[in-house]
Amino acid sequence: MENANSAKTMRIIGVVGIAALVFGFAGWAMQLGDGLLAGSAMTDIFLWGLMIALFAFMVGFGAGSQLIASLIYLSGKDELKPLARIAAACGLACVCAAGVAILADLGAVRNIMAMLIGLNLRSPLAWDMIALSAFIVVSIVQLILIARGARSARVWAILAGICAIVLQVVEGLLFSTQTAHAWWATPLMPIDFLVVAFVSGSALMLLIACVGGYGRTPIARLGRLCAAAIAIHLVLALCDLALVAFEGTPTSAGVLGAIQSNLLLYLCELVLPAIAMILLFANGKKGKLSFAIAASVLAIVGIFAHRLMLLYPSYNAPSLYLTLSGTNAVTGPYPISTGRYLDWNQTFALSTPYMPAGTEWLAGLLPIGFALIATIVLLWLMKKLSPQK
Repeated sequence: MENANSAKTMRIIGVVGIAALVFGFAGWAMQLGDGLLAGSAMTDIFLWGLMIALFAFMVGFGAGSQLIASLIYLSGKDELKPLARIAAACGLACVCAAGVAILADLGAVRNIMAMLIGLNLRSPLAWDMIALSAFIVVSIVQLILIARGARSARVWAILAGICAIVLQVVEGLLFSTQTAHAWWATPLMPIDFLVVAFVSGSALMLLIACVGGYGRTPIARLGRLCAAAIAIHLVLALCDLALVAFEGTPTSAGVLGAIQSNLLLYLCELVLPAIAMILLFANGKKGKLSFAIAASVLAIVGIFAHRLMLLYPSYNAPSLYLTLSGTNAVTGPYPISTGRYLDWNQTFALSTPYMPAGTEWLAGLLPIGFALIATIVLLWLMKKLSPQK
């Protein structure tokens, strides 16, 4: 950020980032003390929790920020180049922070070696790791070339944008190929992941443009891009919901029941971005700060709700159903063993409640703090690498 308030803004972000990093590490340490399962509200049924939601959240913002940087370089708008530098730095920082979330969720850090030694190329998780690694490598090269003012920086920015697209498509495939989870198993998932990345990146850059005082033109352009991306995301989300509603199978009925039990969170996913979209379209070319800031915050909160909603319907919608022998009649969902074989605990259940525990929320600050600090460090390094005038 190149205005008079940039140093002060950086200090504030740095203090917030360090605080989040310290508290997040403390929360993760408390979880490790008794084991991640004991230190969270997860169960052997609901085995992906807040940290995985944060992983998907941070990857979306990382890929989306890079896509914004690539679009700026493709447009050739020199007045937006400073914002492109920040977008590229945020892209790398957020994707690395997503990696931190994954490592924290692994529990024992030695499990990293198992991911490398036992790499199974038929697994969507392996695709994700490869796509994530490729994005990080290309992004590092891109940032160095941008900092040095190299002519090839534009080419590498485009390559990084392509890596961001591949990363989001692979992320979507990771979920959509899990046919046992009806809420995930949809061909729209990879497309929607890519669209959500545009929503995330444009909302984050819009907020930065407002705080950094980049003027009305960048704010208006980013606002229109964010509003259009939100509109596409809402269409895809509602189409997917309609497909589930009209399917008319026991499985789809289970998904709808799981959505209804988390209706408030689902409404946050839909309504908050919709309000942001209306504000941004109403703002138009005016570039009003109040409209843009409110819209970007609403969009970011809505996307976080979207990431949480990836988990609830999938883990709480039954995937197996009982049928009468020799008939097509379905009598009900098949109960799942909870692994709790004590008199006062339920040993079989159709679903499992989940609300992140306090230590989970605290540990969740770890990747967020890392992203903030990494962004500042990357921008500082880029400044140091810049040719002396």
